Amino acid sequence: MQVIRQDRLADFSERYAEKRIALQCWLAEVKEASWCCADDVLKDYKGAKVSDANEVTFVVGRGTVEVVTKAIFRKNILRIDEIGLSV
Repeated sequence: MQVIRQDRLADFSERYAEKRIALQCWLAEVKEASWCCADDVLKDYKGAKVSDANEVTFVVGRGTVEVVTKAIFRKNILRIDEIGLSV
């Protein structure tokens, strides 16, 4: 997948340095992925949540970080919308 708005990952990693490695691993896996639909995402990420609008929330770093994205499957794009600590 092509990942856009990676600057949000960098900003988050600056504030929470202990999450950097987990986010880097997640990013590498996502870039290697070639998902055509939400079911493909769920096969690779069992804990992911997908809405009808193709908003995908990934739980990263042993459940401590949530990365909210918008998937545009037909263009093979994943846009990072929000990143935050899980509650």
